Amino acid sequence: MSYKLSATLTGHEQDVKSIAIVNDSQLVSVSRDSTTRFWTNIASSNNDSTIVLHSPTTSFINSVSYISDRGLVASGGQDAMIYLNEVGGEEKDSYQLIGHQGNVCALHYGHGQLISSSWDATAKVWNLEDFSVKLDLKGHGSSVWDCKALSDNKYLTCSADKTIRLWSGNHEIKQFKGHTDVVRKLLVLPGEEQFLSCSNDCTIKLWDIATGQNLRTFVGHDSFIYDLGLLPNGNVVSTGEDRTVRVWDFNGGPIQVITLPCISIWCVDVLSNGDFAVGSSDNQIRIFTNDKSRYAPVDELVELRKAVESSAIAEQSLDNLKKTDIPSYEALAQPGKNEGSVIMVKNDEGVIEAHQWSGGQWNKIGDVVGSAGNKKQLYNGVEYDYVFDVDIKEGAPPLKLPYNANENPYVVAEKFLAENDLPGSYAEEVVRFIEQNTKGFKLEEGTEKEVAATKEPVIDPYSDAYNRQAKLEHELKVIPQNSVISYKDYKKDQLLNGLNKLNANQEPAVQFSSDQISTITECLTDLNSANALKLICQFGRHIIKKWNTGSKLIGYDLIRISVTRVTTVDLINSTEAAEILLDAVISGISDASAEIKTGTTALLMMILKVVNNVIGTVFFVQLYIDPEGEVYQYNDLFKQFLKSLATIIGETSREAKLYNTTMTTVATLIYNFTVNHIKTTGLKKNPKSSSIIIEFWNKVGAQVAESNSEAAYRLSIAYGNLKYAKAYSDNVPPTWLAEVGQLYAVEAGEQRFIELASDLKKL
Repeated sequence: MSYKLSATLTGHEQDVKSIAIVNDSQLVSVSRDSTTRFWTNIASSNNDSTIVLHSPTTSFINSVSYISDRGLVASGGQDAMIYLNEVGGEEKDSYQLIGHQGNVCALHYGHGQLISSSWDATAKVWNLEDFSVKLDLKGHGSSVWDCKALSDNKYLTCSADKTIRLWSGNHEIKQFKGHTDVVRKLLVLPGEEQFLSCSNDCTIKLWDIATGQNLRTFVGHDSFIYDLGLLPNGNVVSTGEDRTVRVWDFNGGPIQVITLPCISIWCVDVLSNGDFAVGSSDNQIRIFTNDKSRYAPVDELVELRKAVESSAIAEQSLDNLKKTDIPSYEALAQPGKNEGSVIMVKNDEGVIEAHQWSGGQWNKIGDVVGSAGNKKQLYNGVEYDYVFDVDIKEGAPPLKLPYNANENPYVVAEKFLAENDLPGSYAEEVVRFIEQNTKGFKLEEGTEKEVAATKEPVIDPYSDAYNRQAKLEHELKVIPQNSVISYKDYKKDQLLNGLNKLNANQEPAVQFSSDQISTITECLTDLNSANALKLICQFGRHIIKKWNTGSKLIGYDLIRISVTRVTTVDLINSTEAAEILLDAVISGISDASAEIKTGTTALLMMILKVVNNVIGTVFFVQLYIDPEGEVYQYNDLFKQFLKSLATIIGETSREAKLYNTTMTTVATLIYNFTVNHIKTTGLKKNPKSSSIIIEFWNKVGAQVAESNSEAAYRLSIAYGNLKYAKAYSDNVPPTWLAEVGQLYAVEAGEQRFIELASDLKKL
């Protein structure tokens, strides 16, 4: 009997990365939202969960295991810590296991032992009596993605180095080689004489532990396979990056393929009653059952089916799609070649649909975006390839997210968040949403042997991203970048509301009058060059000079949105604007240094946004550049600004509020400097001009790069820009660049870093 949805557990705010079954009515889960949750009554759809751990470092939590005989749940993740909490205990004190130096990507409790593995290329067996490392398993050449305890002193590990290793104590005794890409997960079979492994090479392999032989290879998944589970009847369930959960006959091929409305299905665990739970990139945990009595209500089944059917599949992701050869619905009268087969059909409106053969019938799994019938959409008078509805808050109308296929999704995400006053921490989710709904995934039709024969090697060994492989091309893909990133969006009503509240809290002598507030309102309503200059010279300066320190942020905000709107003509008629701006930045750096000691970087971030917006304007030349004929050079004020900024960044705690967003703004500043260098002939003619930027990034680069991937990416683009412009003559790259490659290309597997690395090699 086919598996169908039994229940949906809703509560996590980001990807569900790992699940551990407690019993047939309870489970624990971990997520990129920094929480470990304990769920009860999982037989029915609910959001009845208790947070047993919220990462004290707000880091992703990626692995979990249930320590049954102690009633503890072990959680590990990005901060390299393992936390032990009581199941059902709401955020009580936790024990901590300290020893790993990188993301803890797997935990397993078996034979009375807890074993963990990490991106630090080790696995560790723990002594739970004194919370120390009992055994340190070292030998893998890269991240150890999974680990299993086979007995009191025997262990199994798999790695990004494409090998599986058997250990006796901390001594390696055997290697299992056969996978051609990263090995992600292991499943030890009953009797512990055989085990299964799954890989980024899109295969599952069966191994004999005693001989080391590969006994069988299972082919069917279209992308990376992330997890495996053993059903009570001996069948196997797998999950992967191709939107599917697959149930396999252990002695044959896939017997059921379940497609979900999300790209990544990260994890699976099996209940003793034969049901299984999966966690995915749409933040959901879904329970599936083949017992009719536990099927979800019809409306929930219909809702899931409609969500899958409405998924978007990018036309460009389909190899050799010939629109003229696509049949009509009549083709669905013929059965599929095998479980999981996919065909394209054209509906009566000319839209191409993808249908998958599953459970003896064809099921629609999405529309091919970009096919006939998919036209440009109009939003605010502008045509876009896509205009998405994004649900941010329950009960509130969805927000509109316009996007063109040729845009950088990270820039679009940043603009969307700024326009809708949403936290910068949502950026990765917005990017993922764009990627899921525009790029789709690759579909291949044919027998298992045909599919296996046509697969190209995946060169992205650690990808959590949604581009499935990179193909090196002869021309540069990424470098150079010559568009300045600015922060000029604002919401008038919100800005005015904040201004009025802060104005009321000032001493009467420095408050704005009602007429002045009206003038500010008029300026914001029509933010032309003259009005922008007025906001800088009159109101921004007043706030920064005379209001109390806690209220100055809004003064810098007014300047931020104004500097990019001032034209050269208006600036010539008001020489004081540049002086005001210079004074504002100098005094602001001092205030920001004091504010950092209170645990927030809000003021520093806003000042950096001001300076970012100044780059590329005539203000920047007036303030920081001394032209000497055809050669330009940075003046002493600019050098002092960078020196002060480097000092403040070095003093900023990683636990400070808005830390990651601020580091991204620092990276943007360095990036914008290099864009300005490429576009300014006078700077290119002075070899010393780039050395100022290089000296600055040598001081702050490592800290910025470690903070988050977007900051690291912009910083790396800056390096590429200078290399492209032949303004970086040293043959040795900056020290932080290798760390960027390790963190985000090798370990996290972000496709954009792999493409950028390809460009950098060609420069």
